[in-house]
Amino acid sequence: MKDFFENFKNPVSVILAVIIAGGLFLYGNIQTSLFPEITFPKIKIIADNGEQPVDLMMITVTRPLEDAIKQVPDLNMLRSTTSRGTCEISAFLNWDADIDVNLQMLESRITQIKNVLPPEVAIRIEKMNPSILPVIGYTVESDKRTPIELNLIAKYVIKPFLSQIEGVSSVGIIGGKTKEYWVEPDRQKMAALSVSPEMIGDALNLNHFIASNGFLSDYRRLYLTITDAALHNLEEISGAVIRSDGATIIRLKDVAEVSVREKTEYTRINANGRQGLLVAILKQPDANLIDLSSNVSSRKKELEKILPEDVRLSLYYDQADFVNDAIKSVNDSIWIGLLLAIVDNRQSRRRSAQRT
Repeated sequence: MKDFFENFKNPVSVILAVIIAGGLFLYGNIQTSLFPEITFPKIKIIADNGEQPVDLMMITVTRPLEDAIKQVPDLNMLRSTTSRGTCEISAFLNWDADIDVNLQMLESRITQIKNVLPPEVAIRIEKMNPSILPVIGYTVESDKRTPIELNLIAKYVIKPFLSQIEGVSSVGIIGGKTKEYWVEPDRQKMAALSVSPEMIGDALNLNHFIASNGFLSDYRRLYLTITDAALHNLEEISGAVIRSDGATIIRLKDVAEVSVREKTEYTRINANGRQGLLVAILKQPDANLIDLSSNVSSRKKELEKILPEDVRLSLYYDQADFVNDAIKSVNDSIWIGLLLAIVDNRQSRRRSAQRT
């Protein structure tokens, strides 16, 4: 065997060099992530129906969804949690089940019972894997902006910008406030002017719409005509016409008080001692976590240029930091092992030389 390595040392060296080069190439291109890309045999269904009471939510949403999910094959166990306006159902499948096929069948079953569920209910269906968890998180803070303004900036500036980055699956906004217009009718004024609550609701629906009127052709050009009757601010809503009999025009401000308020939110974010909101970034299943973190970090500098000066975007969580620390520890261990092997080899040579 010793003669073999001495006679063919050049070919063996070339083969070892090719193997080492291939290993280094694969090591540099291997997908890096904190958690392995494993899809668990679990499908989660989340139904949201506003502020519906728990008992009514159980009867109108949870039970029909459970009956539909039970018809899916390979179902092993079903768990559900119902709260005010929200229902979460976890469908556990067999380990040998095809999760994608069962997901499609489950979506089909739920679509079939859509007409039985309340019309306002919103349903999300997700299969459980590490890609549904945020990998990067930012806080949005400001000393001058209100939570409503921060929410609008996050939804219409930050979220679209970050969604364009390669490897980003979706961007979620957590916290903040939403603006609402409140209409509080006055019973005495309504009785004096013979106005009912149904008339107020119908007037708001009829005065708030955008409709297409079709196309108009003129001088070899085709124009799309629309009717924009949307209500955009407090003044336009207050001036909506409730009833008009030719002589008298009754507007909304004559029978009700219209004001702007914050929508009641049950999630409150406290970032660095002040109220703010969170931006959660989710990656695509096949995306490299370290490359994604680097891309987001570089694009964040471009995003800060278009944000208002008083709005700050601060990093509070990045999974790539844990991965980099782990890789650094592994590399340090490898180099330490190589150094120890070299030292041990030199010591063994010295001992053999002393013996001879």
